[in-house]
Amino acid sequence: MKIVIDFVLIFIVAACTWNGFKRGLIGGIAGILAIVISLYGGALLSSAFSPEIIPAAEPFVEGFLDSADAKDFILSELGYEDTEKSINDILAEDPSLRYDYAYNCVIYAGLSKASARTLASRAVELSDSSGADLQSAVSDTLCDSLSYVFGTVIAFLLLLMLIVAIANLFNLSLRLPNMETLDEIGGSVTGFLKGVVYCILLCWALSFLGLILGRDTLESTLLGRFFLSIKFLTKNII
Repeated sequence: MKIVIDFVLIFIVAACTWNGFKRGLIGGIAGILAIVISLYGGALLSSAFSPEIIPAAEPFVEGFLDSADAKDFILSELGYEDTEKSINDILAEDPSLRYDYAYNCVIYAGLSKASARTLASRAVELSDSSGADLQSAVSDTLCDSLSYVFGTVIAFLLLLMLIVAIANLFNLSLRLPNMETLDEIGGSVTGFLKGVVYCILLCWALSFLGLILGRDTLESTLLGRFFLSIKFLTKNII
């Protein structure tokens, strides 16, 4: 799986670079702008509609985190694998484990370590500010974040397809006149950048699918780990 992910990422960059060479500089710039507009437009749409999904998702997330396997995993990570104490009793005895508990819940749900750190802090803050127990706060935080992320992904894809369809409908010519060499080189560069942007977004989306890919799979790949570390596009989308 790790080799497949790296191969797919290399293919995306190579294909976008070749496509940029064929389309030219202006077409490459337009493609990057279309991605950025679609991403932030998708984030805005998701922020408006994703809260409608949370009530339906909460029972599933709560049941998932309350399962025997989840409890065994979390207790083991907290250093209580042989205890018969409940998680609530452990947290009451040692409140310093609250962040670690929230972090390991998010890790068990298959999110990346970076996302787990962010959401664990958010869950602890929510519990402290609202007075809710930490288990409920973790569940609420996960539901809120996952619904927002997946809503953003769906809206992004729909908006991007709409923009591409409109561009193809008008059949716009975006080549630089009488500057073929510059057009091809500039198109290759912007195509390469477009491929990098696609890889950043793909790795960001895959970082929430650890239950399918394997919890450490993406972060163990060379290119996957590299693209995950580039956060200028996605740092505010979680």
